[in-house]
Amino acid sequence: MVVKVPFKTIKIRDETYENINILVGDLMKELKRPVSMDEAIRYLLKCRKNKPSKFAGGWKMDEKELERIKTELKESWKRWEL
Repeated sequence: MVVKVPFKTIKIRDETYENINILVGDLMKELKRPVSMDEAIRYLLKCRKNKPSKFAGGWKMDEKELERIKTELKESWKRWEL
């Protein structure tokens, strides 16, 4: 039994096509296997769901903890050189 998978044609700019090709190449290096355009687009859509802003408010802290973190960051930044 042959299962037919429906396909759609979409119009995209050349620049977009080139960028998806770059993503495909990066994914192939990372996954060490061939990756289709479809898989690359699905990967992008999946990443969109996991934006850092989705987790806003997930870490509850009081003022004391906030001040401790700020102090530690300031100390760390003093050691950085550009």
